[in-house]
Amino acid sequence: MAVHARDRRHTLIVRSVDGMMIEIKGLSKVYDMGRSNAVRALRGIDLFVGAGEFIGIMGPSGSGKSTLMNIIGCLDRPTSGSYTLDGSLVSSLDDDELAAIRNKKIGFVFQTFNLLPRLNALQNVELPLIYRGQPQAKRRATALEALDRVGLADRVHHRPTELSGGQQQRAAIARAISGSPAIILADEPTGNLDSRSGEEVMQVFQDLNNGGITVVLVTHDENIGRHSKRLIRLWDGIIKADEVVTDRAIAASVLERMPPVLPAPVALQSTLGAQSMYVS
Repeated sequence: MAVHARDRRHTLIVRSVDGMMIEIKGLSKVYDMGRSNAVRALRGIDLFVGAGEFIGIMGPSGSGKSTLMNIIGCLDRPTSGSYTLDGSLVSSLDDDELAAIRNKKIGFVFQTFNLLPRLNALQNVELPLIYRGQPQAKRRATALEALDRVGLADRVHHRPTELSGGQQQRAAIARAISGSPAIILADEPTGNLDSRSGEEVMQVFQDLNNGGITVVLVTHDENIGRHSKRLIRLWDGIIKADEVVTDRAIAASVLERMPPVLPAPVALQSTLGAQSMYVS
């Protein structure tokens, strides 16, 4: 449950009575381009995200959304300001400490699925668990459970080339949640997908969020952004708007309204059958 309030700058801030997942105060990021040329990617951002929220981050190219995502994901450090993730002050950690936080608390999902082509879905999901030192039996059970949660229980032994784009992205999500992260960061996760596959992926994110996982989604697509519960709009390194999504898109309902997809083999057989009617 979240309590909404507006600060003196009329920016909507969410403070969760169940705990704060992300606390960002006065966050700035400056890139030194040399010859006294500096790019201010972020300009003193304040952002608060409660545990269990689903937020979307939107903005044009150069708005700072990728920089903000990299800092939230502990892939980069701010120039100034503070960042606390799930109770841990991470804004001043060194590289090894940031890596430990990423490994323990964050699950990443990217536009490109980043699955290893020689491994099947189960092995791809197991891979990070091997690095974490989990025993074989435990990591196998964990990976199977994660694949089941994203609807791929019947595809565990398929390699990426044997999966559709949407299925590959769901396998990537299973890999991201296999370590029980506190937060999922998704960077343009539907960018390479058709509309139906994109909705199926967004349904997975919404189901995971309904189960209590905090989701932070970066997207340039307004329709995808509407699947979140709250939208952060960036412009020139500042938060231009922070708004609750009042007309939220529910992926399961959108999928119900989409026309059914005919499996390719059946469609091919129908085409061949129709052609044979005209062969004398």
